[in-house]
Amino acid sequence: MFRPFFFFFCASWLSFSAVAQNMSNVARDMMNTEGLKVPLNANVGLFGIKGPRGEVFGNPYLDSTWKEGSIKLFQKIGPPGREGDSIANVPIRLDLYANEVEIKTPANEIRAVSGSMVRFFTIEGAERRVFMNARQFRAEEPVQGFMELIAAGRISLVEYTKLNIIKPTFNEALGTGSRDTKISKSPQYFAVRGNTLFQIGTSKKKLLEALGDRADDVEKFIKTNDLSMKSRADMAKIFAYYNNL
Repeated sequence: MFRPFFFFFCASWLSFSAVAQNMSNVARDMMNTEGLKVPLNANVGLFGIKGPRGEVFGNPYLDSTWKEGSIKLFQKIGPPGREGDSIANVPIRLDLYANEVEIKTPANEIRAVSGSMVRFFTIEGAERRVFMNARQFRAEEPVQGFMELIAAGRISLVEYTKLNIIKPTFNEALGTGSRDTKISKSPQYFAVRGNTLFQIGTSKKKLLEALGDRADDVEKFIKTNDLSMKSRADMAKIFAYYNNL
């Protein structure tokens, strides 16, 4: 009874290398021939529960597909005499997490331009989309990234896409929770007056405050046409109406 207890005590408090140097030939032979056996229900704090790896659902891109577009930089780059502040007609996409505009070269290599260097970029298609760097605007709470111009006018409407990342919640000890990482995006609407941003979200109250000089007319227009603050198309109609008053 003494020898097994002594071995357990040493294994708990000393490093394995120290134990290996001092253990008796008998104990060493037992390990070599029989192996070190640990009861499956032993609470030794060394073993986790083997399970499948988690997956990542979603991606950090505004749109993961490549679209033809152009980039306008804050300052010129390039060798002397050939400086330029534009990159035109190239496949691009926006990485919301890294705040980078990615470019695919003719050789299918991917290059990235830091969002801090980009004044705005455009995506061509059936409708031309314009994305402006949020650093150009003032706001109560600074916004990093790009805002898409939805409706232009004396008060403009822009949309900011917020990236939401839900990390794994799996608890190995309890075997509960999720091993997966989930990435989602949610739109946030802002009114732009001059160079100042006013966050609207989906609040009718904040919308009417932003369009305060014609709030009564706008509220009546919303009610008559049954428009929703959660609809991008409806929000565009509201601002188009206001800017034509």
